[in-house]
Amino acid sequence: MALKAAELDLAVVGKRRPRLDGPEKVSGRALFTADINLPGMLVGKILRSRHKHARIVKLDTSKAEALPGVKAVIVAADAKGIYATQNEPCICGDVTRYIGEELAAVAAIDEVTATRALELIEVEYEVLPSVTTIREALKPDAPQVDPGAPGNIVSDNTDTYGDVEDAFAKADLVFEDKFVSRPTHNLFAEYHACVADFTRPDKLDIWTPTQTSYLFQHSFARAFKLSLNQVRIVHLHTGGAFSGRGSVRPHHYIAALLSRKAQRPVKLAASGDEEFLVCRTLGDNQYILRTAIDNDGTVRAIDVHATLDGGGQGHALGYFGWMVGLCMTWIMDLDAIRFRREVVLTNQRPNFLGHGGMMIGTNAGLMQQILRAAKHLGRDPMDILLQNAIEKGHNGMSGEHFASCGLKECIATVRKASGWDEKYGKLPPTADGKLRGIGVGIGSMAAGARGAFKHDTSAAMVKVGEDGLVTVFTGIPDMGQGTHTTMAIIAAEVLGIQATDIRVIAGDTDITPVDVGAFAQRGTIMTGNAVKKAAQAARDQLAKNAAEALEVDVEQLEFRDGEIFVTGEPDKRLPFAKVSYGSLHSKEGRFVMGSGFYTTPVDYGTAAWSFGAQVAEVEVDPETGDVNLVKVWVAHDCGRAINPLAIEGQIDGQVFSAMSQVLFEECVTDEGQYLNPSRLEYKMPRTYEMPEVEYFLIETIDPYGPFGAKEVGEGPIVVAGGAIAAAVSDAVGSFLPEIPMTSYKVWKECTRLSKSRAAEST
Repeated sequence: MALKAAELDLAVVGKRRPRLDGPEKVSGRALFTADINLPGMLVGKILRSRHKHARIVKLDTSKAEALPGVKAVIVAADAKGIYATQNEPCICGDVTRYIGEELAAVAAIDEVTATRALELIEVEYEVLPSVTTIREALKPDAPQVDPGAPGNIVSDNTDTYGDVEDAFAKADLVFEDKFVSRPTHNLFAEYHACVADFTRPDKLDIWTPTQTSYLFQHSFARAFKLSLNQVRIVHLHTGGAFSGRGSVRPHHYIAALLSRKAQRPVKLAASGDEEFLVCRTLGDNQYILRTAIDNDGTVRAIDVHATLDGGGQGHALGYFGWMVGLCMTWIMDLDAIRFRREVVLTNQRPNFLGHGGMMIGTNAGLMQQILRAAKHLGRDPMDILLQNAIEKGHNGMSGEHFASCGLKECIATVRKASGWDEKYGKLPPTADGKLRGIGVGIGSMAAGARGAFKHDTSAAMVKVGEDGLVTVFTGIPDMGQGTHTTMAIIAAEVLGIQATDIRVIAGDTDITPVDVGAFAQRGTIMTGNAVKKAAQAARDQLAKNAAEALEVDVEQLEFRDGEIFVTGEPDKRLPFAKVSYGSLHSKEGRFVMGSGFYTTPVDYGTAAWSFGAQVAEVEVDPETGDVNLVKVWVAHDCGRAINPLAIEGQIDGQVFSAMSQVLFEECVTDEGQYLNPSRLEYKMPRTYEMPEVEYFLIETIDPYGPFGAKEVGEGPIVVAGGAIAAAVSDAVGSFLPEIPMTSYKVWKECTRLSKSRAAEST
């Protein structure tokens, strides 16, 4: 039965709802992978390379195997044919290409024994020449990291839309800047961990934090020659992901190999230092940004040449970079764009994507460049962005159709709320000499990943108990973004009950339906639509029995506030719980269960995009270079706000992370060795450094989203990165070519400008 009144007059969707898993987490009852303890479980430890590039001449594990309490030792021969990525063996057997690479592993009765066993493994290295920077790797006579990548170039891809050369030739002005983003870490609250039980030859059980059980199932099944359902993936509460838990890493396979050999379950957990070696995130990336713009402010084309540090195994990085270029076409109506991404191998940790992908770096550079162009033209950057912003109905360069778009409304909203027109170019220094600046950023983010996979399917099941309480079964993980509460709200709206009447069961592939996963901002649209369909199927079954009891047609029924009643005759009603009970305890004996699935209705990409605009205001101390982010105004086109409270919390997290990456975060290395591998040394903001954030939820009601909803995943972080970078640039009065904009770098630029102005005045 199709929804009627509930579609127009929503009772649950749009209300501020605390997270349903909140009490479990704050009380300490929430279980994470590290909390799993199976009978007879062993402790796993990994021996890691101490050299950034070396041939393994000899590896002797005999002493470790003889140590009492050691139940299994594995080396490369035990993992033959198992690769974590295209060319990355889960255990290195010949040449190690970075410090921390896996050489062997042990499983023992306790951590002390396992640690001692690692110390007893004897390794003889032949140290080889190495390269640890892009500059070194690209020299003509540079040592080769991988013989299969001549010149240390592992991939070189270019996406071009429109005639780039013609657009630049016709443009009145061309702005070109070099920009660099330094290596980061995803900074999960939960460290990497895995529990494996491979004690049966035909069943592998894995407990691990993940963004996608589905893709993990496929990887393990392929590696161990099992069918898909012979692999069980269990994800419990997951302490953050930020693009960092989307694929199987070497430690996952190693845990399974140890368990199979020892015939006992094995837990493998990263230490604090290992976290920075296991993580696969952004490396040292360099960009050349070129923007073609006319004197009237029309942005004609953008050309980006990205040189990306892939580390020792960078094979996937070039492929997933395609969206970075397209993101720029989702915000401005361009004539052409070109995005070249050249992935270079170095003897560093393998790199992949960080929080916000590569988009936070490119947007931080682009928004500064728009600011620079506006000042050159004597224009307001807000006017230029508004002039070029796309609108609803726009057709993108790769076939996208934007069925909803609130970008211009977002820009206008933050412009007014921030007092932009009164502040831009008019902010005097503070009484104590701090420079003040204001910056604007815009951005867009796709919600879905069709094209990266053959399908982008989410499925769901809804079970209605005879007491009226409902269980939703879903395969999507909740990494802290509140997805499970969102699913409960959607189901509750359809069934006319409260979200607190719903329990969400997730995280076990043996009992939950398929879901591609929680990445590419697909959860609300894909899984949300699947849950909505499953709830509608259950509702139809309940409506049949309710219509018979009330002696009306099912089309006359409405579900709301825990009751089922007749439209226009509110006195004719039944409690939801009573109808649920009656459905089972009827002549038919129906137990109410509904199922549904959803995938993107387009052949490639996605059907929906979120949009956002933000204004950031900063204070910069020219004597120290310290940047104080004072306030951020955020307008986000979320389609329909399923849960405004959760959206505001998500925006807070995105602003915090953008601020952290733009101003603070950097993995410092010396010849491949991490120098700050801990949360004490790896700088990120403290809670007291969090700025005031003012939220504006722009509801455009997307035709493809459940109740019109779209994503609030990584969309805000990309926008925030651009706004903060532009604000610092405005305060300092110069394009800042590198993130993070640490105190030293900002101080250095302030000092350079001060000396330059003094010289000009004399």
